[in-house]
Amino acid sequence: MTLARTAIAKSCRVPLSAIVALVCCVPPLWAANDAGIKVNWDDPELKAFTSDRAALVAAGVEPETDPGLANLQVPVLVFEQPPEVVTRNLRAGPEAVDRVVHSDPANPIWYQVVEDYGDVSVSVSADLRAQHEFPADFPIYDNAAPGAGPEAGDGAPNVSVMDETAEEGMEGYIAEYTITRYGVPYTVTIECTEAAKDQCKDKAQLAKDSALLKLVAGAAPK
Repeated sequence: MTLARTAIAKSCRVPLSAIVALVCCVPPLWAANDAGIKVNWDDPELKAFTSDRAALVAAGVEPETDPGLANLQVPVLVFEQPPEVVTRNLRAGPEAVDRVVHSDPANPIWYQVVEDYGDVSVSVSADLRAQHEFPADFPIYDNAAPGAGPEAGDGAPNVSVMDETAEEGMEGYIAEYTITRYGVPYTVTIECTEAAKDQCKDKAQLAKDSALLKLVAGAAPK
């Protein structure tokens, strides 16, 4: 299987996001998307995005899209700017020193974007192959409006945080939350070294940062 990736390699530590990417590359037992997650391509935001892209192409302007994301059949969300958890950390620069895109041209229904800022790395991923069976009363947090964590009311994602006490050999902190757009669950994972652990512990700010996720690619299968 071929990985489409863009990277400036720098770092000897292996973050959890890299392990997740390797798992994504393993063909699942439910490879047929007929049994997977269905995208609501009729969502107004998706329809407007597709229309705007088509207008650019018709005008002879090629939309700027990372090659690893250009032909995906899943709506692609990424952070339109470094989240506050990054900019608040003085040791992390304003731009990622290492950006890696994982996807599979032969099975373009999943992706993962990992941006490494040094002491903080941020991952956004979605996978239509994944099958989640939740009870009817399971809460789904949509990213319709900015929130500051569960205490901010409906619409704010629940953020979970793990530290080095959660698993032997783990270093630093890992924060994670899931939001749902267009019927698709997106997982955001933030990893912080010991030097930046306070950022990963700020659940309210992490929830607010989810408002910075932007639709940048993705098209319905033809």
